[in-house]
Amino acid sequence: MRAILRGLAVVTALAGLVACGGAPRADEQTIGGPQAQPRSPVTGTPAVRSGWTSCEVDAPMELSVPPSDALILPRLGTGFAATVAVHCQLGPKRRADGGQDLVLTEGRATDLTALLAALRLPDEQPTNGACTLEMPWVPNLLLFDAQGRWIRPGIPVNGCGKPRPEVQEAVRGLRLTTVTEKVVREIESSGAALSGCGQELSDMVATETGDSASGARPGRVALPFSATAQLRLCVFRVPAEQRGTAKPVGTFEYGLLLPEQRRRTVERALAALPPAKECSGAADRFAMLRAADGTGGEIYVELDHCRRVMTRPLSGPPVLAQADDALVELLGR
Repeated sequence: MRAILRGLAVVTALAGLVACGGAPRADEQTIGGPQAQPRSPVTGTPAVRSGWTSCEVDAPMELSVPPSDALILPRLGTGFAATVAVHCQLGPKRRADGGQDLVLTEGRATDLTALLAALRLPDEQPTNGACTLEMPWVPNLLLFDAQGRWIRPGIPVNGCGKPRPEVQEAVRGLRLTTVTEKVVREIESSGAALSGCGQELSDMVATETGDSASGARPGRVALPFSATAQLRLCVFRVPAEQRGTAKPVGTFEYGLLLPEQRRRTVERALAALPPAKECSGAADRFAMLRAADGTGGEIYVELDHCRRVMTRPLSGPPVLAQADDALVELLGR
């Protein structure tokens, strides 16, 4: 949906987890993109370390930032006899209760023939052609020798200064055995997953009314979804740190598919609402109504403060009506 910000929303989903195993393919050159920038050749050999503890301690990763410093680290030579590879991956994992966690996984592999060959490839010369803007997946990779010493090898790059696809393919081909898994945080609660609402949602009433360029106007509610569609009700609470921002994001509180009788009652209450009054500020709690099959538009309802109702049709400007006690009670409980 247009306004839904899922999890690692989140993940935006979760596409920001570019350091994970479920990564995009290597980039392709795009006509009209920027040219590769000149770069200094990488020299030296990887630092040899001892006393490995874990991925969390020795190879930390940030959620939406690929470990791209590996692109400027010294490349693997022939002086380090690697026998084990460790791949640290940060990504989502579904729980048995339907919820989802962000998990840091340490995987180990011993069949390194293809990987070592790829890591020893030279950097390509910077291209004179066009390059894409994104930074693709950069593996967070460590190599160990028989004595337990370890290095973090540099990743050879292509003509655009991005990881060579041979390295990416070799890492994907590793037969990894999971050593540890650590839950970093919850991405989606079981209730949010089972309800179909998702963990987070932008308060689009606050977003539209706070935008001077918005076309939102006072009016009466016209249902933006089919009269036969099953409706999903989702209620969110805005955390204190989100209040007052340009696009506040609420966290899941509860959600359900409306039984037919309750749906009819909600629709009658919506149809009776007058146009919205002048009011400023944003709600601490809000509800969203949409078709369960994702068709049609959406209705947002502020459950406190100004208590505005905003209809977002698939086409045309949003319309603002004024909620009453009856509607707030129907949706807020």
